[in-house]
Parts: sequence; C-alpha cells; structure tokens
Amino acid sequence: MAIRPVSGSAFTQARYKIKPELFRDLQAFLTDAYITSEKKHWKGHLLYAGDGSTLNLPSSQDIEGYFGLYATTQLGVRRYLARTLIVYDVLNNFVLDGRISTMGNGEKALLQESLAKLNTNDILILDRGFGNYCTIKELTDQNIKFCVRLSIKNSNFAKKTIADQKDDFVTTWEPSAKEVENSRKNQLDPSTLTVRVTKVRLNTGETELLVTNLYDHRKYSSQDIDELYQLRWGVEEGFKNMKPKMKIEQFGCKKSAGILQEFHAHIFCMNMISLAGLLANKLIQSKTSNRKWEYKYNWKNAFRYVREKLLAFLFSKRVTKILDQLIEQISSSMIAIIPDRNFARDTTASTKKGRITQFNK
Repeated sequence: MAIRPVSGSAFTQARYKIKPELFRDLQAFLTDAYITSEKKHWKGHLLYAGDGSTLNLPSSQDIEGYFGLYATTQLGVRRYLARTLIVYDVLNNFVLDGRISTMGNGEKALLQESLAKLNTNDILILDRGFGNYCTIKELTDQNIKFCVRLSIKNSNFAKKTIADQKDDFVTTWEPSAKEVENSRKNQLDPSTLTVRVTKVRLNTGETELLVTNLYDHRKYSSQDIDELYQLRWGVEEGFKNMKPKMKIEQFGCKKSAGILQEFHAHIFCMNMISLAGLLANKLIQSKTSNRKWEYKYNWKNAFRYVREKLLAFLFSKRVTKILDQLIEQISSSMIAIIPDRNFARDTTASTKKGRITQFNK
C-alpha cells in the first residue's frame, strides 16, 4: 500500500487529537513490566531518588496561558519555564513517576503527589532542596524509608546536630515555631520526630549531614549511609539522558497540550530503554565475564535503536521478534564501567544571573 504524504498542518491537527494521558497509560504498561522484572537491590531495598528540574518552553499565547510568563529579559525576550520532577530507580534506571507543572508548584508539592507510588520497603533519597522538617514529617507519616541531606545553613536542627561531637547517632527533632507554622499550612501534625543523623566528611573538607529512619546501625553502618546517598547521583544521570541526550527542550509544538504529550512520551521512551537495557546487560555480562572491567550498554546508542523501532514495536504484531532484535542491538554497543571515577560538577553557567540554558539541570 502506498504511503500518502500529509501536510505539516494536517499532522499538527491530528496530533492534538491525542490526549497527553495516552502516554501516561502507555507508561503504566511499562511500569507493570518493571514491577515483575528482575531488578537490582541495595540490601534488599529498591532505591529511588526524587529530584526536580525546569524545562525551557517555546513562546506562544497558549503556552503563556497555561504555564504563565516566567521572566522578561533586558532585551524584552519573554521566557517560559515548566517545573518537572521525576522519581527515579537509581539502580535500574527506571522513572517510577514523572510530573510536569507550572512554576507556581514547587518541587516539594510535586514530590508529595508521587509518594503514593512507593512501597514501605523502598528507600527514597533526596538532596538538600528537600531537607526540611515538613518533608521528613510527610515521609515519616507515610511510613516511607528515606535518606535526606540537610542544608546546614537553613535549619536550626541542622546547626544543632552539626555542633554535636557524635558522627552517627539517633536523636529527636523538635520543630521550631516556623516549622510548626509550615506544618499546619501543609496539614501536618507538628510532632517531635525521631531521626538518625550521619555526618560524612567530604574530600573538599565540607561535612555532609544526612538524616534517615534507618535506625539499625548493625544492618546500615555509617559507611552504608554514605554509599546510599552517593547513589542519588543516578537521578542526575536520568535528567542528563532526558535533556542533553534526548533534547527534550527542542519541542516540536507551541501548545501546552503538545508540551505535556512530549514530556510523557520522553518518559515512556526512557523506560523502554531501561527495560530493554536490563535484558541487554545480562547478555553483556555473559559476553564480558572474562574481562578486567565490568561493562554496560551505551545509553545514547540504545536511545537511537529504540527510537528507530518504536513505531514498529507499538503497532506490529511481531512484538517478540522486534524486542529480541532490539536487545541484541543494545547489547552489541557497550562501554566499560570504570570504578571510582569522579568529575567536579560545573555550576558556573547556572549561577550567572538571568542565564537559562537547556544544558543545565
């Protein structure tokens, strides 16, 4: 059957007949497969990191009406941003939940909407942006295991514990008057919390202050808590995959519905890669068992392979054959995992006043 070309206008009109919820429904199928798949664990736990970011949006009246105007530059250029958050399995590279919203909603509010996705045996890892009494209280009330870094400058509790001579201890967190006020605004009972505090000395001389509810010192040593928090870096890699590698901010639309479509489509594609990659890594391990280094699949090439086969995978009746071909392709492109590699994070661009760039989280 001959393929009839269509105009750009016809394609655009047709795409907006597809509701963004379709991609969330497709994602649900992948989540079901993920839940039943064989996954990596840490001491019997799945590890999730939650983190937020922003997306640069194209300029249009529809975008402004939905997401609002973020800023106007000195040259009069109108800038639009969306707030995003993902809850990411850092050992298995799977996005458990992805959310996009206006800048009026903070990361903490989006995280609260995602907590229902977690099970009581999972561990949630969060950075300093979430290190406050209300977040810890919310996690405690929902019986979620956590490891959260606190900012030493912005919390009286953090200042008190950093002054303590002990490096790893269980203590109580009495909410301050401001924390009580914030708790009531968030409909939380401002009661005393019991937390474990672990101090980690960094190579820079800085002390990292971590709070958890993993109270068993025999099962979780202070070194384990340090290792656990370092694994949070996986969510940064998730954003790197979504932004510079997949180039999500190069939107092919100027409507809010299209932004929602493309965001959830990217999450779906990322998780397709992750599930195929889990199987590809098993093939890679068998191929490289006698080599010095451990190997894994090349994510950027895997993205290319999935993108090429995505439509055939969704609409073909030969799904199993296509999946086998895809796994074989992904396993054929691998890179070595070099232990103890460490790169300083370049934050110079993100600290420039007024600078908004798609290559910074």
